Amino acid sequence: MVTNSEVLTAWLSNRTAEARNLSTDGYKLYSYALLIGQGKEVYDYTSKGLGFRSKTTSIHVGLAKEGVANG
Repeated sequence: MVTNSEVLTAWLSNRTAEARNLSTDGYKLYSYALLIGQGKEVYDYTSKGLGFRSKTTSIHVGLAKEGVANG
């Protein structure tokens, strides 16, 4: 089974990967079916950003932001 960390690594490396609720086609990053990243831009679907969707999506957004920041 692929982990969320592996999906984020794949996204940052332009490769496809899919975990339970996080997936990428190598360019776009999805939390469930919601687009949360494209290229290396993360869309902040948290309560302080574009709006809260779910706790899991907020976690995915946080992981993606951290991944982009750490390059």
